[in-house]
Amino acid sequence: MPDRTSEQREPAPHGSKRRVWPAVLSAVLTAAVSLPLGGLAPYLGSPAAAASRDDGAQPAPDGRIPMAELREALLDVPAWPDDNVRGPSGPLQFHDGVVPIEPKTVPEGQPPYGDQVLILSVTYGDIDHDGADETIVELACMIEGGSKQLVAYDRDGAGHIVSLGRITATTGPIRDLRDGSARVGAAGVVSVLVGDYQRCCDDRTPQIWQTRGYARRDGRFQQVDGPARMPVNPHVTDLRITTGDLALGPAAGGFRTGTLDVTVTHRSGAHPSRVTLTFYPPEGLVRTGDAWPRVTGRPDSFTVTVAAPRPGGSARYSFAFRRPAALTGGELPVSVAASPQMSGSVPWNSDTTAMIRTVPKLTE
Repeated sequence: MPDRTSEQREPAPHGSKRRVWPAVLSAVLTAAVSLPLGGLAPYLGSPAAAASRDDGAQPAPDGRIPMAELREALLDVPAWPDDNVRGPSGPLQFHDGVVPIEPKTVPEGQPPYGDQVLILSVTYGDIDHDGADETIVELACMIEGGSKQLVAYDRDGAGHIVSLGRITATTGPIRDLRDGSARVGAAGVVSVLVGDYQRCCDDRTPQIWQTRGYARRDGRFQQVDGPARMPVNPHVTDLRITTGDLALGPAAGGFRTGTLDVTVTHRSGAHPSRVTLTFYPPEGLVRTGDAWPRVTGRPDSFTVTVAAPRPGGSARYSFAFRRPAALTGGELPVSVAASPQMSGSVPWNSDTTAMIRTVPKLTE
């Protein structure tokens, strides 16, 4: 039968047999009506027919990885947040759902290093719209509390487990993920409960929870649903304390004296009206001078309460000490707490240690 392009290009002479085409088409359609539904597939272009004419592409791998397999798997773990408990990343071999971590000392004022990475929960759903499920794993790097992150995993064509990337993590104003709360919706959006504060042990600080949704866009996960900001929790603040060294000067009358500068910064969260500083002095180190605010003594420490820095700002406080000249070196730990009491959203920000050093004797 001539193709219709040539028919349009070269009109047939009058009386040509090409003019019977409408009658032939009518006969074909009449016959088709009498066929069962399956017999219509070549005419209707059904999914089954499309599959039969497949261009050779392989079906999507089954990315539904059972928990039992995950607990003994080699998983590619994304990097942990810089502002939360940290630990190893990259390919990690799990056993019984845990990767032990060797202890590691970090500089003061930095997030601590966890002692284990573990699998907390798992859920499944088609997040990349390939017609097959992927696996959403909640991972944690913990000490008592710690970092959490949701990570998507799939299988490659050879059946190996591969990472599709981190969906969300406990960083910035998000300090917790509700264990087992992740779900995958019909549109491939991963929803999860995120919290502003992570409880530990017997802590009963009220938390704020939000449901946020994340979807894969251009190879990365982005928030596409839910609140974009976390409201201020009146029970939670973030105060940071830093100090310089406590430099004790030349001996005079059998003692050395010096001044310690303490800086407190309100970083985020509720703003307290006052802050309480707690000092843990070593042997022989005592307060001196008359500029001290009212002091409350304890067996191994003492506290003072002073005006808080402005919201989002810093304030510096100076305190004078003295110690017998024969004693040298040592440390003076100091901590800060809100007054009235609030919980610290970033606990390692609330402690610091001042090194005690001796100024060389002045030359006469």
